[in-house]
Amino acid sequence: MKKIVFITNRLPFPKTDGRKNLLSQYIQQIKELFPESEIINLSFIDDPKYLKHQSSQIARLVPLKPPGFLEKLYNIAVHTLLLRRWPLQVSVFYNRKTHKEIKAIIDAEQPEFIIYDMVRVAEYWTNGPNQKILSYDDLLSLRYQRQLQWFKYIPSVFGGFSNKLPQSLKRLTSLKFVQKWLIAYESRLLLTYEKRVAGRFQHLIFTSPKEADSFRQTVNHRSCHGIPMKFDPDLLKTEQRRNYDRNKLVFVGKMDIPHNSSAVFYFCEHIWHEVKLKMPEAMFYIVGKNPTKEVKQLEQKYPDVFVTGEVDDVERYVSDSALMIAPLLFGTGIKTKIIEAMSWGVPVVTNPVGSEGINANHNEDLFICTTDEDMVNNVLLLLSNDEVNDRLSRNSIHYVLSHFSSSVTKKNLKLILS
Repeated sequence: MKKIVFITNRLPFPKTDGRKNLLSQYIQQIKELFPESEIINLSFIDDPKYLKHQSSQIARLVPLKPPGFLEKLYNIAVHTLLLRRWPLQVSVFYNRKTHKEIKAIIDAEQPEFIIYDMVRVAEYWTNGPNQKILSYDDLLSLRYQRQLQWFKYIPSVFGGFSNKLPQSLKRLTSLKFVQKWLIAYESRLLLTYEKRVAGRFQHLIFTSPKEADSFRQTVNHRSCHGIPMKFDPDLLKTEQRRNYDRNKLVFVGKMDIPHNSSAVFYFCEHIWHEVKLKMPEAMFYIVGKNPTKEVKQLEQKYPDVFVTGEVDDVERYVSDSALMIAPLLFGTGIKTKIIEAMSWGVPVVTNPVGSEGINANHNEDLFICTTDEDMVNNVLLLLSNDEVNDRLSRNSIHYVLSHFSSSVTKKNLKLILS
């Protein structure tokens, strides 16, 4: 029987955002591939209310204690600012006592594999014969680097991550000029750290196969794989006309994350006015948990914009929309929200940033717009033309089945764990 320890920087449940969805997928697919395996989850608790949603596929959950105020300050002062060894991402998660606890559990359990969730927990690496896997998610260094040119659309470059900072430092990082310096500094530290820690692990995982290939060449690692989110759409949906609200378009995402909040700010400022001039009945819904006060203010600033906050059933809220827009200004990896909408048969209008890592065809599987004018025109086309809307809906489902089904996404995970 395989025994696997999974060290996560947040609970891998419930499925309230893209990262939790992917962590849940790893666990589910491990159990599908190896039904007798035992998964022990060592996790920081992002919200105690989520504990009641623990998956039955996890044999045991061990809550991890984050560093206290003084240890965070020490980590940041010494390891981030003085020695420049750890990014902030690492400093605010590293607790020496927790590291000893993790080592004791690993020594006692002797797991065959240890999976580390993102570079934030990479310092909890322990020596031993176990196969160690680091899931990078995306290259955070590249994401932060790309943020710098879009600063005017970002209320806080750290998003929800700022809640992990000491209160005094959190106030300091609310200043724009400090944010800009910090994000540039953090990007440089992350780039060095991402490459340095790669050699500690036998296997590296990214959400994007394209990003995995690029990083493999950068660090010359022998086992670097892309494992994207799995989606198994209902093929029957392609055989019947979709019922949807011809005036409704949506954006989906966790709304305290900079690449999501900046996208809706840009859309409202540059696209929405032009859409409303031609389609006065159009309504724009921003769907996702933790909307910042700046995002909430869009309801007052622009006509027929609705900020829903967290909803119980994202699919129900999105599936009856004429389209989903994803005018992302920056980002890395595969944008899961786009694949998810396509799997539901909801046509997507995005740009080259949004389609990065998605080998889909413009005007067949989705619309990829290179200018604001293109985005306006394609939004209007999908709102007004049932035939085009139905065609993209059918094609998007077939595309997801071919590229992101369970059988496709399981292959690399099976290769690693075998």
